[in-house]
Amino acid sequence: MQTERLRRVPQEPEAWSAAARELTDARRAAPLFPAVRVCPLLGFLDRERKQVGCLGHPKVTGGKDLRDCGVYRSSVCETFTCPSFGWLSDGQARLVLAACADWYLYGLVITDVEFVRGCMRLLEWELAGPARPEQMLEQPDVLAAVRRLFALKETAPRRDPKAAVFGRFTRDTEGEPVPRMLDYMKLEMRAAPEDDVVLCLGYTPDNALELLASRELVRSHVKAVARAMTAWPK
Repeated sequence: MQTERLRRVPQEPEAWSAAARELTDARRAAPLFPAVRVCPLLGFLDRERKQVGCLGHPKVTGGKDLRDCGVYRSSVCETFTCPSFGWLSDGQARLVLAACADWYLYGLVITDVEFVRGCMRLLEWELAGPARPEQMLEQPDVLAAVRRLFALKETAPRRDPKAAVFGRFTRDTEGEPVPRMLDYMKLEMRAAPEDDVVLCLGYTPDNALELLASRELVRSHVKAVARAMTAWPK
């Protein structure tokens, strides 16, 4: 919707600002976290709809800078770097890029640092040694298993679609994102290594059986990656 709407707008700040307000007002639901701005200038940069970026960027418009028409100033857009690239290693970031099949899954995974770190930590525990992303990228079977693991961000079953959560975050009384914790006393369960990833996947278990099932889902996918890695030719 945003791509088609903005493609038809004359490249003038007033027209783009009006279109941006129109797109924002037309959203079917308000953002889960009001403090996290969702820019209406985001859209597809190519006809195949595989590359997502800023439609107001000078390299997209052919020279005119229309980024001030979005929710951030152009100067902010010019200098801002996604925090994930400061928190993830280069190897981890490349692994996410290679393992995610499309822009949507890539966005879900690359912005969830704790999910990526949690998966790698579980893998190293399973291997009883280091999991080096650079080596994992060289093995098609390993990369395929990592792809299935990361895809849980999109495909994990039996999550509550009405839960007001985004990964391991929920809202506080003022709508700000705050980390979630499992209520182990209520669940009558002890903590487990998989729980960080369980929370990152958006699970909100109400009982021990639900928590055990979500842990086993994570564990089975991590074990699949480990099996593929131990099958590497020596």
